[in-house]
Amino acid sequence: MLSANYTSENICRALGLGGFANDWQLAEADECIRVLLKPSFHREVCISILCKAGEVSVSVVAAVSQIWLQDWPVPQLTKVEQDAAVLSEKEFTRLSSLLNKSAEPKQGPRFLVIDGMQAHTVLRADREGKLNLDQNVGGDASYRSFVAEVIEQTHGAVESPSIRNALADAGSYAGLRIPVVALPPTKDIVRTLVLGSQEETGQLLEALRKQHGD
Repeated sequence: MLSANYTSENICRALGLGGFANDWQLAEADECIRVLLKPSFHREVCISILCKAGEVSVSVVAAVSQIWLQDWPVPQLTKVEQDAAVLSEKEFTRLSSLLNKSAEPKQGPRFLVIDGMQAHTVLRADREGKLNLDQNVGGDASYRSFVAEVIEQTHGAVESPSIRNALADAGSYAGLRIPVVALPPTKDIVRTLVLGSQEETGQLLEALRKQHGD
């Protein structure tokens, strides 16, 4: 992967989204917060919190494998996992407040963080961009607190174990200690060709159902 092409726009397209800050999902919301998490050593996760007609929803898209490790110069469309849930208006208001606070000018020396997790956040309202932050969570305590709160609230809302694990991995870069749960093993699919009459095929399928259940 060429680092110059590892942009939020390209990553979100690889995740199957229309883009980072201007796709259809955000355009339909009255107000929204999108956070793209780019951990150094874990898979990418995009969290979209949408407020529309007084209702707040959160959707999460996570790459199955880390996009940064793709053997392409530009991120390519990848396999993803998704989940969605509902948040309260109170939670959305708190996140907006934390985000605006983290965007306030800071005093003191600035420093560069090489590894860790880059988090790109956009706040949109009335179909216009209001705030855009793209920085490492290790470089600013207030921004790290905001990102940690987004991850924690989302983790508590969604149900998919795999998505929750992706959030737990990303959360470790923001100071969270969310346990990663063991996932049930996936069942291998075996395709079988049955040679014989329709009656013989039916008998075999019936025997398999009795042996293994539906």
